[in-house]
Amino acid sequence: MLARRFRPNLMVGSLFMIVFVMGADSFIISPLLPVLAEQFYVSIGHTALAVTSYAVGYAAGAPFFGPLGDRYPKKSLLLIGCGVFVLGSLACALTSTFVGFIFARLMAGIGAALTLPNVWATLGEHFSGNQLAHVMGMTMAALSLSIAIGVPLGAWVTQLTNWRLVFYSLIGMAMLAGTSVIIWVPMLRLVKREPLNYWGSFKTVWHLKTVILALGINFVWMLGFYSIYTFLGSKIALSWHFSTGQTGLVFVAYGLSNFGASFFSGAVTTKLGAAKSVCLNGWLSVSCLLGLIFSHQWLIGFIILLMGLALVQGLGVPALSTYLVTHAETQRTTVMALNSAVLYLGLSLGSWLGSLYYPIGGFTVVVWFAIVMLGLAAGLGHLLS
Repeated sequence: MLARRFRPNLMVGSLFMIVFVMGADSFIISPLLPVLAEQFYVSIGHTALAVTSYAVGYAAGAPFFGPLGDRYPKKSLLLIGCGVFVLGSLACALTSTFVGFIFARLMAGIGAALTLPNVWATLGEHFSGNQLAHVMGMTMAALSLSIAIGVPLGAWVTQLTNWRLVFYSLIGMAMLAGTSVIIWVPMLRLVKREPLNYWGSFKTVWHLKTVILALGINFVWMLGFYSIYTFLGSKIALSWHFSTGQTGLVFVAYGLSNFGASFFSGAVTTKLGAAKSVCLNGWLSVSCLLGLIFSHQWLIGFIILLMGLALVQGLGVPALSTYLVTHAETQRTTVMALNSAVLYLGLSLGSWLGSLYYPIGGFTVVVWFAIVMLGLAAGLGHLLS
């Protein structure tokens, strides 16, 4: 009786664990790069392929796996995705060659691509209205938490023991999350299982004009945000001569601020509506970025504005995801898979464009680019309502 009463909360907790583990896997690799370079006798530049291969596996796999979640039970796909992720992480821990490690990271990315879109679609399947806004914000907060502790956790485990233990830890957490899914996520029967038709699924999504607009907003948003986020560490280290550890603490503070905002973003989304929350927090992001330009030599002001940026990002991004889940109708998994692909595409292009602008005008030019992109995203957000 008690378990039945708290089943929805335990289900959300299970999905939170999955998002945290796969988010941590994305960020935990950063402090391992020097160790991997030494282990596999390659340059640090080459070890960055470990990040790229994971992102490629995710970005390429998400659109391919998306329609599966609209045709087959999402619980089954969650468990299969967790299994592929575990196998990829196990291969990372056991491989003795750099090429093997890269392919193992690719496999882990494919597992995440199958799993995460089905997390958001599962929430949309079991919750609606105000409840959906709350649980989406709480679950997306797991990504923020993984940012806050992923990098220091990876560095701490590697320093104390061996880098391979990082992946064994991820395997243990993923298996625990998968077990929780087995116990607490109900298996819903599909009312009608139509033949799998990729073209038909994407064509249906294409006719959902507000969904296409929201996906475009997310792409522009991520393009701007990740162009600046990529060079935050360099800005802090060069301007105030912070060590790697001190810079890492700034990112921990950013991640925790983002986590708190994401966790309680549902209340803001419920109060304002998803579309208005996207617009408001988009414009507030632009304001924070403008402040970063004018406080670029004032450490305290810079960090305060950075925390402000973390807060409004933590409110705006979950609101955009809630909007997508709400308006995706029968194509929730396909839409959220496309959203994941758009996010990683924005991350990749934003980082690349930032690398072109940064040598020309430094951090200031990158921030101006982010201001233009987030301003465009906020402006387009007015069309959602």
